[in-house]
Amino acid sequence: MQRVSRPVTVDARLIATLERSFARIAGADGVINVKELQSALGLRSEYLARRVLAAFDLNADGVIAKHEFMEGVRKLIAGSDQEKLMFAFRVHDHDGDGSLSRDELYRMIAMSLSESDVTDRPTQTSHAVANALFVAADTNRDGRIDFREFDAVVKKYPAVLRSMTRSEAQWIAPNEDILARIDGAPSALRSTFLENGWGPLVVLVLWIATNVALLAYGLSRTRQGLPGNELMRLGRALGTCIDFNGAILLLPVMRRVLTWVRTTFLGRVLPVDQAITFHRIVGHALVALGIAHSAAVIGAYLAGHAKSSVEHFFLHTQRGLTGSLLILVITIMWVFALSIVRRSSRFELFYFTHLLYVVWFVLAIIHSTSFLFWAGAPLLGFAIERVLRLSRRAQKTTVTESQALRSGVTRLELEPPRGFSWAPGDYAFLRIPAIARHEWHPFTISSAEESGALTFHVRSLGNWTAALRRRIEANEASGTEEHFDAYVDGPYGSPSAHIFDSRFAVFIGAGIGVTPFASVLASFVLRANSDTPPRLTKAHFFWLNKDQYSFEWFAALLEELEAEDPKQLLDIHLCMTAGRADTTALAVEIARQVLHDSGKDDIVTGLRTHTHMGQPDWERMLYLIREQHAPEPVDVYFCGPPGLAKKIRPICAHLGMTFREEKF
Repeated sequence: MQRVSRPVTVDARLIATLERSFARIAGADGVINVKELQSALGLRSEYLARRVLAAFDLNADGVIAKHEFMEGVRKLIAGSDQEKLMFAFRVHDHDGDGSLSRDELYRMIAMSLSESDVTDRPTQTSHAVANALFVAADTNRDGRIDFREFDAVVKKYPAVLRSMTRSEAQWIAPNEDILARIDGAPSALRSTFLENGWGPLVVLVLWIATNVALLAYGLSRTRQGLPGNELMRLGRALGTCIDFNGAILLLPVMRRVLTWVRTTFLGRVLPVDQAITFHRIVGHALVALGIAHSAAVIGAYLAGHAKSSVEHFFLHTQRGLTGSLLILVITIMWVFALSIVRRSSRFELFYFTHLLYVVWFVLAIIHSTSFLFWAGAPLLGFAIERVLRLSRRAQKTTVTESQALRSGVTRLELEPPRGFSWAPGDYAFLRIPAIARHEWHPFTISSAEESGALTFHVRSLGNWTAALRRRIEANEASGTEEHFDAYVDGPYGSPSAHIFDSRFAVFIGAGIGVTPFASVLASFVLRANSDTPPRLTKAHFFWLNKDQYSFEWFAALLEELEAEDPKQLLDIHLCMTAGRADTTALAVEIARQVLHDSGKDDIVTGLRTHTHMGQPDWERMLYLIREQHAPEPVDVYFCGPPGLAKKIRPICAHLGMTFREEKF
């Protein structure tokens, strides 16, 4: 069933949006010149900007006036397919004679590929791509393509024209609701529980309610005769909340426990995917509670010890000294755990300062022995898990192969440690003494266990990963084949643990976020062709990358999957997000479709699978997948940047599709 987008009506609201857009682009002089248009379009080529300007410029005076802009945008956004196509045809018709020559077509295709940073392949040069389209479109063989012939070939690929409309909407009115109106998307006003599901909301409400109840109980209990003024009563009540939060702080980071939970029915009920997020929330709360508790206790102390001082309280009382140290330690941990540090090149600051958790728990027990009542069991469980992790970490293995890929990703292949068994989507911590003697870093395992190889694909983001890449590059430059010693801690389960429990699934990976699905897809195809096929019977795989070279490290596996999937159990969608799909790229997009239909490999990746340019239309694509498998449920598994997750999660909620996000 094909979903039909709602027509975009030119109402007062849309007109007001377009008038704001025109004013933003045109500036003080009230007209859009070629430089302003080039900037708005994000084009490197001024010539392409001039071609678009010529399509808008009805009176040929070299600039776009307001009425010309409004009329041109109406055609691109709200016009008929014929009007949209005529606009694009004018952009491609360089000499304005009403037909396209082979040279005009080649010139537009070459410049469009250059704008998207797509390099010609030896078997698919710009000339070959242009020739493929020319042969397909020039039906009367007169050596020219008139509008009727152009229209006929474009009508065979309606998705290309739809992508062009979306691309134009994005530069014309960014941050406006035009795309939603084109797509017929639901209202952007969705409640948090709809976007994230009931599980996280229930846990959050229970956590808040427990803190409020403990605070209320502590205050009411002290009113029954225990000594102290109002500030001391408040300080003790806040201290009880600190005991509770300090205890549950450990639960979300017990990786072995969470891995076990994922394999049980509880993994479907509890919001395990949000464990780290909950850990961060509790951490923020502990900092705030600690400051409030300290302020209340200091105020109470000064009120009851008029001749004393804050200095005496901090330096000469056990509670004051340990309390001030607790605040200092948790503040250091909190500051260096902020995302601005964790996602910078100084990840090591987060890693080492977070080891102060041992100091914090020791100080908390010394500060108040009642803390053991709350945290005793979690501390024991955490200690057992640490002992198990350390015993597994003692096994040394070897990096047998390494390769620095052009996309900034480094491939490592290790000899699997004795007894090391993993499931698709699992991750593990790596320590390579040659890079850093004591640092452990988590990476998703990118190979299926059935293959017999243990591989990781590491993107250069911080100092450790950059140092690893520099060493591999230096070895490759000198022709040295170095085998590193390595230690592996894991494996640990991820949101992908339930993939093979789904019957129909969508996998969405962005950039290096594809690594959980590398092992999943390989295992899926291998299992599907075995005597015991999995419950998963159809998978739709989306991989988004910014540029052409970022596809290279996974392309070999995808090529194998294409060859080993005769039942077509895997539906692959590749998206180059920095690629252009606008008016200037219409010819190259149609040419690529023509080549794909004729059995040629994709010009971007060299695979049989066609690569889509620009951002996917998630609302439409997920809707079509849901309709394809209705009434059966479809589960969506995601690994990528949080911003993209925020876009896809509410769409899945609206469509009734389970959304699981991979997080570290």
